[in-house]
Amino acid sequence: MSIRVVGAKSRGLSHERGLSLVELLIGLAVGSLIVAGALTVFAKISFSGLENVRMVRLNEQLRNTLDVMHREIQRAGYVDAWQPGDVVFSDLDFVAMGAFGTITLGGACADSDGDGAVECSCILYSYDEDQDGVFDAATEVFGFRFNGGAVERDTTAATCAAGSDITDGEVTITALSFELDPGSTIAEVGNGNGDGTCESGETCLARRKINVLLEGELTADSDFTVRLRDEIKVRNDHYYTMP
Repeated sequence: MSIRVVGAKSRGLSHERGLSLVELLIGLAVGSLIVAGALTVFAKISFSGLENVRMVRLNEQLRNTLDVMHREIQRAGYVDAWQPGDVVFSDLDFVAMGAFGTITLGGACADSDGDGAVECSCILYSYDEDQDGVFDAATEVFGFRFNGGAVERDTTAATCAAGSDITDGEVTITALSFELDPGSTIAEVGNGNGDGTCESGETCLARRKINVLLEGELTADSDFTVRLRDEIKVRNDHYYTMP
């Protein structure tokens, strides 16, 4: 009796086989497609994240510029009229209050939104910076203007002249406008004739709100733009005699 061992080994080996060349190529192709898809998704996520970062930075820069203008314009009309030794409110105190607080819009102006109030590229205002109750036109008139892709702050003259650039270098300003809100009021008080209209020689009280539009883009990529609007309520009413 004999055992055919060789036949048994042959039958066992006949079930062992590897990948064919075609199967290997198909596997590589499928794997490449999966990797390519994953890389595409990763690239889109990374690019989207970069866009969000750029937009946040642009918004932050414009918001900081707008906040500076907001805080400054709110101070228009502030005056330390009550001087040491005053017992009652005097004519001099009234003169001091009237000297500060005029808000003037200038530069390029137009009523672009048709609401009856013009929007201008420059604003001038004054307040009692040294708190002496005396108006100094050389040092206590301030302003902001749009010029050459930047916001400039002017603290030296009562004109919309060149000032110091307060815009971050990463940002280019594309629009800046100031508008006296149509809801602002000027009313006669005190020695008026009672007709409700502030006329020459009458004591007047002005309550004002300034609407500001600020728009900018990234200097390195103009595709990223942000537009901001703000309503600035001037804290100090302007109490004065109408010329």
